[in-house]
Amino acid sequence: MDYEMLGQRVRKYRKQKKYTLEKFAEKIEVSTTFMGQIERATGKPSLETLVNIANALEVSADALLFGELNEKSSQSYFLKKVEEMTDSFTSKEKELVLKNIEILKTFKSEC
Repeated sequence: MDYEMLGQRVRKYRKQKKYTLEKFAEKIEVSTTFMGQIERATGKPSLETLVNIANALEVSADALLFGELNEKSSQSYFLKKVEEMTDSFTSKEKELVLKNIEILKTFKSEC
């Protein structure tokens, strides 16, 4: 989970709703300090707190976790996940991943 992006999204939605950090923390029943930590990605919310945040902001939990599902953000998310998953791969292993993608692309165009 990308806690930095989560914090940025929480802050963005909170400001759109015109909540101060203090008022929002009070609304979801956490300390102002902890709410600030969530927004700065130095604190990790529990599942219950995440749901409370989403409900208070009137957004879905996946909008907070993954952002808006438009083509650009989902492509960015996909590329980031591929990079994370293959970060420890050797050059040869990365080459095999690319070959598999090419095979899938060829298969898709034939269907």
